[in-house]
Amino acid sequence: MIAVCITTYNHEPYIAKAIESVIAQQCDEPLRIYIADDASTDNTELVCRSFAAKDKRIVYIRREANLGIVQNTISLYHQVIQDGCGYIAMLDGDDYWTDTHKTQLQLDFLRSHPDCGFVHTASFVDCNGIITKEVPYSIPTGDISHTYGVHGAGQTNATVLFRTSLLREEELHAIAAQHFRVLDYPLYGLFAQRTQFAFIDTPTAAWREHNSVSNPQSLAAFAAYQYHYFRCWKWLEKQHHRTFGYNILYASGLYIYRVAYFLWRQLHNRFARRKHS
Repeated sequence: MIAVCITTYNHEPYIAKAIESVIAQQCDEPLRIYIADDASTDNTELVCRSFAAKDKRIVYIRREANLGIVQNTISLYHQVIQDGCGYIAMLDGDDYWTDTHKTQLQLDFLRSHPDCGFVHTASFVDCNGIITKEVPYSIPTGDISHTYGVHGAGQTNATVLFRTSLLREEELHAIAAQHFRVLDYPLYGLFAQRTQFAFIDTPTAAWREHNSVSNPQSLAAFAAYQYHYFRCWKWLEKQHHRTFGYNILYASGLYIYRVAYFLWRQLHNRFARRKHS
């Protein structure tokens, strides 16, 4: 069984499309659709309960208090492990799948490649309804244990499918104790130490380019996100010494470059809007 893990918080305008894109999947493996609502304060709950009432595959989980994206996802993983699902497909509540055969495509690959435990695909970017194919940089595949580094696997999380057996309870607890703002980067870095990664250059999902945890629009939020990202990198290096290539001078320089580039882009866009107004 494939556990589709949808994490959501205040995604009222988007969550219906996310759920519908999962329901539309054509796959020979049963799907169980988990929706972990992190105590949304809008009408996300009403939308999710409406779908759950009509589809018995949907397991709607409403958190009593806001846990944050990392702990919300980790708690969901614990439940998936207990329920015995063999595979996990990820989807944020503001993104959606674009290929009705997404899960079948990835499942077929994993079935024919037993040494591979993690597969992701190309994706689209949805910017206010304007859809374009994301042009990724070089995507590492196979054994990426020594190339994961600061750039990770180059995955769009909405396209990820992996074997549940890759999850380790003790690692989830260890990551939670670090209070990171991101989960996919450190978790998949640990995966890379024990399985091969695969990339399929077929777009199967779209991620929305708007203000979010992983795509902050303010300078302060972006700087904080980058700081936690580099914290993850340093932590991974401690877990597997001399594997992730952490270097404090390089990390500091890259941090300054990313923040400076973000600031330049914000100023450039602001002046461009003024010019055309």
